Amino acid sequence: MSQVKRVTLDNQTQEALWKLLHSENDVVADVYGTEVRLTVLRADSFHSDDISAEIEADPELKQMLLESEEDIKLGRVYTTEEAIRYIREHHSK
Repeated sequence: MSQVKRVTLDNQTQEALWKLLHSENDVVADVYGTEVRLTVLRADSFHSDDISAEIEADPELKQMLLESEEDIKLGRVYTTEEAIRYIREHHSK
């Protein structure tokens, strides 16, 4: 699974896909005349090696994680909602 490309979708697209997938595990969608299989992955389907490789391949993400560790050491912590809002505002372009 390490060769799978992961993408972030805008909120509207996520909502539309979720309506299709929330009660199904697999859906085949027609995308510009090509059949695309959408599959719900188990939470444990991502291997730590894949995650590590993805972090190493993205210098900006790696720097952000290192800064997060420093923030924790210095007592600067954020709620999950604040983190999600930050990611959506600054990294979903």
